[in-house]
Amino acid sequence: MRWRRASLILAALVATLGITNGFSSPIERIHFSTSYPAAVCPPSDTSVVSQTSLASSSTQFRRISGKSTSLHPIKTLRYKSDGSAILLDQSSVSSLTWQGLSGVWAGATICRAPQSDQWFVGGSANVLSKGRIYLVNSGLSAALVDVGIWNQKGALPGKVYPLKANSTLKVALDSLAAGSDRLVLRVTPRSGRVNAFLIEERSQGLKKLGGDIVNPTDSPQTDFVISGIPHQRKGGKGEAHVIRFLVPGSIGAHVRVDLISTDGVFAPVGLDGVDLAPGKAVDIVLNPTIASTIFSLRVRSDQPIVAGVFSSLVVNGHTEVVWNAPSPLLVPITLAVRGTTPTLVFTGESISVAISTHMSSGKIKSTRVSGADIAAWKVPDGATAVDLASRGRPIFASGIVSSTSGMAAFPILPGSEITRAAIPSADISVINR
Repeated sequence: MRWRRASLILAALVATLGITNGFSSPIERIHFSTSYPAAVCPPSDTSVVSQTSLASSSTQFRRISGKSTSLHPIKTLRYKSDGSAILLDQSSVSSLTWQGLSGVWAGATICRAPQSDQWFVGGSANVLSKGRIYLVNSGLSAALVDVGIWNQKGALPGKVYPLKANSTLKVALDSLAAGSDRLVLRVTPRSGRVNAFLIEERSQGLKKLGGDIVNPTDSPQTDFVISGIPHQRKGGKGEAHVIRFLVPGSIGAHVRVDLISTDGVFAPVGLDGVDLAPGKAVDIVLNPTIASTIFSLRVRSDQPIVAGVFSSLVVNGHTEVVWNAPSPLLVPITLAVRGTTPTLVFTGESISVAISTHMSSGKIKSTRVSGADIAAWKVPDGATAVDLASRGRPIFASGIVSSTSGMAAFPILPGSEITRAAIPSADISVINR
């Protein structure tokens, strides 16, 4: 009797499972394609020399101008631009672009894939400024771009710019906000594959006062690091810097700034607690009494903000300006540096970075940079690319490049990040429905 009851229970269970499986939908396997979006390098004026470092001479590229959209091997590890923006299809490698006006100024930035939002904290539109912003549409269809504008008085009416396919538009900063001493710009494409690049040049009459590429940040944050700010001393005293803030929301922010250098970590006088009004570009002078030639800032706020640091320096006897932007968290990256020897600056509580340097001779040199708070390492002569990988706690990185024309700083970040897209699939059941 007991065995008969067990047999009946087992038979009922088998029947139930069979019926359930009969009504179940077949398992669908979703497939994904992965790719690295092509990166865009900035255009330049005809008087400005612009060169981009590559990790491979077989990198596919095209100029973003005219009707041609075909990709070709670049055939060099150091590409000299004819003034046009260029598009690079080189997967995970990030390329460094160096621009400069001989004996006057220099700037540096990493070529990046288009972003949905770019915030530029820097520049002006007063009588000293010859600044400009380039809007680059590397796509094959027309684009529409919104430019939000803030100055020392508050938010100004924004501008909307249409862009033709595969084209570049140059906009003078004084046409956006004439007479503004402090600018913050937000570039947001409504459609299209758009990058923006901000160049600031300063002059007083015939006297050149330097210039720089103002690197953007992707979004307002409450906790971020501005890494690798160059610092000079003159007459035994440190030169002053200016921190520019903007609270883009409708609520004011309470901000604390900590300075990080080999002299220690501390809050500069007046920056251990600052209240910022919303909607206005605010400049605060920073005059640190430190012996270090490089320092970083950690900025914490109770509201999302954007910020940048302006430094006025003397390079080879002439005035130069440098704008530093926030650095994102360091991720594994390959940075092409052919023709440059930047100093890489790492900021974090506990620093441990493995570096593999690819030399022009074909050799690979391994290095480890360790330390606390801040550490610097100079790329050796003859390097074509460096692989960076951090271990342990969060690390933020930037680079500083010097030449006879000037000095420039840039945040270290991936030029392109891998994306995934679902591949549509269908089977016979679709037809039968």
